Amino acid sequence: MLRKLRLFYYNNKEKFWVTIGIIIFVIVIIQIINGVIKNNREEELNNEKNESSIISSGSSKNETYLPSRTDSVISDSKVSKDRIEEDTKIIESFVNFGNANDVEGAYNLLSQDCKDEMFQTIDRFYEFYFKNIFNEKRSYDLENWDSTGSRTTYRIKYQNDIMATGMINEEFIEDYITVIEENDEKKLNINEFINKVDLEKKGQVDGLEATVTAKYYYYDYEEYDITFKNTTQGQIIIDTKDNTESVYLEDERGVNYSWFGNEIANEELILNGGESVSLRIKFNKLYNQNRVDNKINFTDVRINNEQKTLEINV
Repeated sequence: MLRKLRLFYYNNKEKFWVTIGIIIFVIVIIQIINGVIKNNREEELNNEKNESSIISSGSSKNETYLPSRTDSVISDSKVSKDRIEEDTKIIESFVNFGNANDVEGAYNLLSQDCKDEMFQTIDRFYEFYFKNIFNEKRSYDLENWDSTGSRTTYRIKYQNDIMATGMINEEFIEDYITVIEENDEKKLNINEFINKVDLEKKGQVDGLEATVTAKYYYYDYEEYDITFKNTTQGQIIIDTKDNTESVYLEDERGVNYSWFGNEIANEELILNGGESVSLRIKFNKLYNQNRVDNKINFTDVRINNEQKTLEINV
């Protein structure tokens, strides 16, 4: 038996070693491929972890995401890295409160103007903002959008938290968050509300007096609180609504922005003798600090059935 095996080996020695060589070669190739696959997988996992830490501080309280731009997107203003870091901390806290379902904690970070303007109660904040944003764990992406004085506005994209879900979802919810100083503390204006400015600007024409008391900046429109008073004995119509462009905001470059007249009832624009009315006038103007408002024009005022124009320098 042994003799037959030796005879078989000598007769097929060359084929035998070729086969052995092929087997060894295949084993080595398989090990190399497995090693490459393993390294690629580890690299992918590391990239995912790095990506989640870059996108958001909402997943980790030990890391703070900083926007890469110190210059603002829509203006030539620049913000120091120290200020961006401070701003980002309060935004991070807001998101962390949201992810922890701490409605009160998040609400307490809002400015008083933001509460007065949009969320007079914590229940209203929950109903119209909190539950719609923080219906799942969120990470976020920030962009330095605009800055003026002590106020900086950031464009924020709320995303699903990769560390919580294990998946990358390209869908996001966008908002504009403004960090302001209030009583020596940083506070937030959210839901595209940028800022409120108190004013005392007056205008009048033939017995119709107008006083602008406040201006509200939003991302995609502006609003003015205006009180009108009829000092005559007759009836005054602030605007007839015969022309949709009869009331407009004019900037210092002479560009006009029409009002949303459909949001004001016709009867609110009619003043009998001695009557007053306070109106919130909304204008179709995107926020841009480089386009400064100059005056508000009411060009279809009717006094004693005569058409008049009321101008208010703002």
